[in-house]
Amino acid sequence: MKNILLIITAILTFISCKAQQPIIPLFNGSDYLDTSNAYYKDVDGDFTKLIGTWQYTNGSEVFKITLKKKEQDLYNETNEISYYEDVMYGEYQYIDSNGIEIINSISNIDSFTDVSEHFIYGGYIIDNNNLPICDDCSDNERRVKVLIEDPLRPYLSYKMIIRHIPGEVLLGTTEQIKIKIKRSTTAIVPEGQPDNDRIDFDEITLDKQ
Repeated sequence: MKNILLIITAILTFISCKAQQPIIPLFNGSDYLDTSNAYYKDVDGDFTKLIGTWQYTNGSEVFKITLKKKEQDLYNETNEISYYEDVMYGEYQYIDSNGIEIINSISNIDSFTDVSEHFIYGGYIIDNNNLPICDDCSDNERRVKVLIEDPLRPYLSYKMIIRHIPGEVLLGTTEQIKIKIKRSTTAIVPEGQPDNDRIDFDEITLDKQ
């Protein structure tokens, strides 16, 4: 019986490994999202360094986000290829300059089995050849682009660009991220619905909590 269990385990492990091959880097990997059963992996840790809770505070205004990474998230669409990929997801809180809480979904960070249901989701790794241009980024520096949603205005589509700033222990500086949030030009506002942006930021800096 023990030998049978060992054989079954070995077979399942083999099938699992085969289903997730080959491993292709998310950044500049060949045939990006076009290879069936591939695993598109965050091989350089561009997502990993963003994991955690980050906060911007300016007087009464607060923007706080919690980010997590899911490895080997399965994408499977009928009549299309299936593959695995690492993705970022998260939730956020926004209190405006008047001290009024506009959005707070932080408590939902562990609420969904399907991570695409979170208000922050995705993960496209970009260099400085991609817009928006980063004037003070180093030549090899990379940023991460995700989708972020206003829960009361899901018809508005936003993209958030995240740049990681390492902390320096000797200099006493805190680990940070810089973010920009802009509405997509493809957003369609239903008739009679508000179309003003509640989470549009040119650039703000958030400290690691």
